[in-house]
Amino acid sequence: MKNKGPLSVANYVDPLQRILTPAAFVLSAIVIGTLGYMFIEHMNLLDSIYITMATMFLAVSYIDSVHLSAAGKVFSTVFLVFGVVSVFYAVGTIIEFIVEGNIAGIRRRRKMEKMFEQMKDHYIISGFGRVGHQIASQFEAEKIPYVVIDIKPETAAELETRGIPCIIGNVSSDEVLERAGIKRAKGLVAAADSDVENVYVTLAAKDMNEKLYIVARAGNKESESKLKKAGADKVISPYYIAGSRMASMALTPVAVDFLDIVTGSDHIEFWLKEIRVKESSRLANKTLGEANVRRITGAMVLAIKNGDGAFDLSPKAESLVRPGDIVVAMGTTPQLDALIAMA
Repeated sequence: MKNKGPLSVANYVDPLQRILTPAAFVLSAIVIGTLGYMFIEHMNLLDSIYITMATMFLAVSYIDSVHLSAAGKVFSTVFLVFGVVSVFYAVGTIIEFIVEGNIAGIRRRRKMEKMFEQMKDHYIISGFGRVGHQIASQFEAEKIPYVVIDIKPETAAELETRGIPCIIGNVSSDEVLERAGIKRAKGLVAAADSDVENVYVTLAAKDMNEKLYIVARAGNKESESKLKKAGADKVISPYYIAGSRMASMALTPVAVDFLDIVTGSDHIEFWLKEIRVKESSRLANKTLGEANVRRITGAMVLAIKNGDGAFDLSPKAESLVRPGDIVVAMGTTPQLDALIAMA
């Protein structure tokens, strides 16, 4: 899934502006008509407004019953054209706005529903605050398909222009999760600001898809155990991580710079990737040396997780790779793509 960029300013017309312009014409007509009848026919304010509105909306029977001077008749003739045109312009613009809005809304909904139906092995971001925005940026950088679920209506306005699937509703609702393709999803990130919401969405998601990999945010230390009991595979505390990282930057700045390179940054194209080895893989039942991983791909294998869950944290050329093992590697995007092709 490739996300589209925002709409250009040149192609965007503020919906409010489209309504305000014809409304200004109608208001101007009312003011001109009212003042005209007050000065020409010496009517009071209420009568002037009344005959102005009658003229604009073609209440001919009432207009004919009013005795006007010659100047008043000339003014009424000219004003009739201006007033009626203003009304028709306003009505036409409003109808056009409503029809266009409905058609565009229907098209958007159909396109979005089609995207939901076609998505598979995607991720669901539950909650789109500051943490959710950062997660989405990382997914986009790695071209990972994802769906956003959020309670705030403004989230839809932000994401729809970028072509990102979004559902506005209760993040823990079974109906909302079903629509987001929870049963076909690969993972879910519970990133809401509320720990209670994250617990609820974790419970609901795990109940609907037992194989779903869930990473949950915990604002409070006490919430970590609750989220794990609810079914979260990993629980992250942003405040704990931020504090730990700041301490590391103060104590071991060079090591932190190295980790920034390893985990990727805005300027250096190094990434960490975990790759599962298939039965038909060129790596299966071979040592790293026999497979020539480093020479062929350029990627560096940092660890191998065996099928029984044990880690080889310092793999050597003699390290055997079996089907089902997960290889943790570091490299540039082309290097890692080459390793994925081998696996």
